[in-house]
Amino acid sequence: MKRNSKIIIYGAGAIGSTLAAWLSEKHEHTYLLCRGESAKRIREKGLKIYSSPHPDPIHRKGSKIVPIKVIESIDEVENPNVIALAVKNYSLPTIVKNIERKIKNDTIVIGLQNGLKNQDLLSPIKANVIYGVLAYNSWMDEPGVVGFQQKGGLIIGSYTNSKEQELKDVASLFNKGIETFIAKDWRNVAHTKLLINLSNSITTLLGKNFQSTKRPDLLQKIISNMMLEGINILKAEGIVEERIKGLPSWTLLKASAVLPQLITAPLFRKNLKKMGMSSMAQDIFKRNASDTELDDINGYMLSLADKHRMTAPYNHAVYRLCKEQFGKAGFVGMSVEDVWQEINSK
Repeated sequence: MKRNSKIIIYGAGAIGSTLAAWLSEKHEHTYLLCRGESAKRIREKGLKIYSSPHPDPIHRKGSKIVPIKVIESIDEVENPNVIALAVKNYSLPTIVKNIERKIKNDTIVIGLQNGLKNQDLLSPIKANVIYGVLAYNSWMDEPGVVGFQQKGGLIIGSYTNSKEQELKDVASLFNKGIETFIAKDWRNVAHTKLLINLSNSITTLLGKNFQSTKRPDLLQKIISNMMLEGINILKAEGIVEERIKGLPSWTLLKASAVLPQLITAPLFRKNLKKMGMSSMAQDIFKRNASDTELDDINGYMLSLADKHRMTAPYNHAVYRLCKEQFGKAGFVGMSVEDVWQEINSK
């Protein structure tokens, strides 16, 4: 792929913005497709990005402004070489219809969604579709202002473990801006990341300020048992753990569930402090959205449990509570004590 390749990042959320910022510094023809307040803010003032252990305006002092080429329609770029879709699954059907007419046979489309539903949603695209997992935590404070914990990596692959040349082309192109790896088995990578994403539901259920919970011991029990159930379900499905830099190993996750908290609590609380507002929480509390990734992540895991006739009481309880609570007007989150009581009552 040529150095002057045209890259479109579709979506100006936390992931899309950080990718656009890092790639723009190395590739002149990088475009961020966004609209509304985000487009206006980035056009006028550039994209502000900063590194921080967790979301906090005080850490913005280390920020930098990155000039970004903003477009509001895919028609503004002739013959794009790569289109990275940094949007949620629920936005894909509309976007697919929008980009189908623009895609050439050699265009590479990258799905960057959590879960595995994007495989079906992107199937209408008659071009080279690959997938990516971001191994870093990021968040959007406001349109045009994005933070990240540390500059992580990008893992790319295809569900059929094919498209070797396309994967090599993207890795070569993106590596100049963000460290990019090619997965040996994409199915393992996607499910390994999905396991970690299970925790998005419980942290969202506890509200924006979940990190300040008065009972981290209960939160550890809930998250650790959700992870343990998930690991057992994925093993029954034939999934093998794929180590992803920056994410806890299955061994560590299992230890948090089965070993005494006297041993595991310090590490759990340290990791808890690092957790920013998840994409699911941003949907609920910043977008006031009724559509979330709950079914794509937690619902999918429970479907695998049903497939293998396995019980998953923690995941079932949290999923049910999220379904009940997320749709309530003025939802601000539950206390961890109330969630724990609901789990035990069922």
